[in-house]
Amino acid sequence: MVTPLFEATDQRKLMQSMASGSQAAFGLIYDQLCVPTFAICNHYLKSSAAVDEAMCGLWLYVWQHAALLSGLEGSPWSIIIGTAERHAEYYAQAERLARTSFKVAQDAKR
Repeated sequence: MVTPLFEATDQRKLMQSMASGSQAAFGLIYDQLCVPTFAICNHYLKSSAAVDEAMCGLWLYVWQHAALLSGLEGSPWSIIIGTAERHAEYYAQAERLARTSFKVAQDAKR
């Protein structure tokens, strides 16, 4: 069972550890936030494949930009949740554009 880390100071310490390359810190952060970030992606996206892609993209972004994210004002968890919403919105827009482009291409063939 995952013990929640509600203290912003604990969250910041984990983010700073992750920014220094700690895979263990990344794992703890992921364990804390994978369910809410999955729920966000699932809310915005139509297919499970798109949800999986958005989750991979989100967590890769969090890993690669941990130093930037840890320096932002606010709770690290809130920052990651906000980042998840922006990623999900981006992937949803890309998903809509792909469907529209496919439909236009199909209509053009007729």
